[in-house]
Amino acid sequence: MASSKVFTNEKCVGCNLCLSKCPCSEANVAVNEGEKMQIVIDGDKCIICGECMRSCEHDARDYFDDTEQFLSDLRSGRKIPVIAAPALRSNIREWPKLLGYLKSIGVNVAYDVSYGADICTWAHLRYVKKNNAAGIVTQPCPAIVNYIEHYTPELLSCLSPIHSPAMCTAIYMKKYKNIDGPYAFLSPCVAKYDEFSDPNTGGLVGYNVTDKKLVEHLDANGVPWRSSTAADYDNEAHGLGSIYSSPGGLKANVEQYVSGKWIFQIEGQPHASHFLDTYAERTGTKPFIVDILNCPRGCNAGTGSICTDDDEYEISEAMYNVVENTKKNRSKKNLPPGPKFTRFDKELKLNDFIRKYTAKPVKTIDVSRNQIEKAYLDLHKTTPQSRVYDCRGCGYSGCEKMATAIAKGINTVENCVDYHRSILLEKNEAIEKIRRQDELRAMELREAIRVME
Repeated sequence: MASSKVFTNEKCVGCNLCLSKCPCSEANVAVNEGEKMQIVIDGDKCIICGECMRSCEHDARDYFDDTEQFLSDLRSGRKIPVIAAPALRSNIREWPKLLGYLKSIGVNVAYDVSYGADICTWAHLRYVKKNNAAGIVTQPCPAIVNYIEHYTPELLSCLSPIHSPAMCTAIYMKKYKNIDGPYAFLSPCVAKYDEFSDPNTGGLVGYNVTDKKLVEHLDANGVPWRSSTAADYDNEAHGLGSIYSSPGGLKANVEQYVSGKWIFQIEGQPHASHFLDTYAERTGTKPFIVDILNCPRGCNAGTGSICTDDDEYEISEAMYNVVENTKKNRSKKNLPPGPKFTRFDKELKLNDFIRKYTAKPVKTIDVSRNQIEKAYLDLHKTTPQSRVYDCRGCGYSGCEKMATAIAKGINTVENCVDYHRSILLEKNEAIEKIRRQDELRAMELREAIRVME
């Protein structure tokens, strides 16, 4: 069982809530740790969607990122360019001071991924027009890419071959601005690690530094970064690429340049994965583009962000202010609301922003009906009625799925509430039988004494 960037810590109480929310049926494995049940992660089958972290009420799921290595390398004298996701604005209101602090300790360049998002929109539209493509699934979200590569590889031909906004920014910095890397990404997403470590993305980004871990580390170590001199980004003005981090952000950007097109929007698990499971089978007219995100509030409340789903109002306010400021700044510079794609046509090469994917199909565990039947017997479920108890305490939607999981070896009978209930009933029945036998013996003894008298 491979490790994952997301892991189970010592706070796990085995409540199974994470298991019930996971879109990948074999990614969670129940194990007995002495008298304690824990749910651990199989990294080969985890897509790093973060649904378990979002749902856990015990803070028992955590993750690794590159924050400590990034800061250590900066303090050792290494100059590291930074690219920052648009979600930085909604997650850290003092983001200019954070940039100022990072520049004071060795960050030599800071680029806003909003500009890369503008490039991403341009590349999508030019690719669709050049190839007369329809129904492509956009991929600013690495958890979605992970799901397709692992669970629905038949959709790889539908997956947009355009790099994500973060990678478009990195490619632009490297090929068009000659800024040496590797770069650090100030990130709202744990799964971005998989994107940056993928051989298909060229190794340009060497650090995935999540907003949450970065601020936690600085604050825990008493770093007064909020007192730093504010700094800004070093790249050109961007358009509405800054709202890519919001649900429907890509859709809004595309609709600036095309009208009358069906853009299908979906976000959040398990809705996103369920849609992908059936998308290849759908017939009829395909959408112009499928705008799909893993997180229900988009990247602004991503797996590595400070904001959560409960911060919807604050996120909306931050994004509104970003849009209004973008419009004002572009107006002051006599720029149109969005970037002129004619300039991109002259300066950029579409092929520079094209990527490939690699199918990584998950090897699922096959079990026979006989093995499932044995699991039912181990669960003491011998009647049809007992097999539809379906209390969901095990984390699965029904007893059949629990029995299958036990047959696969990824769960245990001890994790079944009804199993313990049946054991208790059997013990009570055994105790009652012994009590009755004792009473009968006592009666017989009393009768024997009476006769002797």
